[in-house]
Amino acid sequence: MLGIFKWAAVVVALTLVSPVQNNDSVDIDYESLYGQGQTYDDFLSEAVKRRAMWVRNTEKSSVPEDLGKRVEKIRGSWKLLVVAVDACSDSANIIPYLARLAGTADMIDMRIVDSSIGRAVMEANRTPDGRPATPTIAVLNDTFEPVGFLIERPSTLRDWALENKSKMSTSEFLEKKFEWYDEDSGKESMSEILDIIERASVSDHGDQ
Repeated sequence: MLGIFKWAAVVVALTLVSPVQNNDSVDIDYESLYGQGQTYDDFLSEAVKRRAMWVRNTEKSSVPEDLGKRVEKIRGSWKLLVVAVDACSDSANIIPYLARLAGTADMIDMRIVDSSIGRAVMEANRTPDGRPATPTIAVLNDTFEPVGFLIERPSTLRDWALENKSKMSTSEFLEKKFEWYDEDSGKESMSEILDIIERASVSDHGDQ
């Protein structure tokens, strides 16, 4: 399944999640939102919808060796503010892996708020086709300033969905989407978050 997405490699290189995407985001109090967030363990304990998917991905999550080596080189302190709801299948296939990444990295912490609390973040940082969506993940530096976002899906899957979703039935699209997530096992989502942190870290601290 992953092979059908190789065409997107160049696109991904050019469209990795950028720094702050909308000037409205400067009006958002990210520190306050982060302070209202739940830990992943608390969120998972309360998850009802798609619970089996959340639990399965949590149990299978791990940080690949190559990503672990990148984590070891990170400088500074970083926070992931996640806007997510338990009913969202994309959230259920991304957030457990980011929780694992944060759990293995002393310099990365994560909190989750629901879509009502985090509505402004979603509205200010929409999908390429103009929708506020979950999950929206804001990467924050040590002063709670956003340095980048991962919105709804990893780049490869996002670009494929934009190109192909309208050509498929809902059931076919979901089948292929879940197959991609299962094969990827969170690696691209974790890698994109590290890409954002690495770029911001170089900017803040100079060459690593």
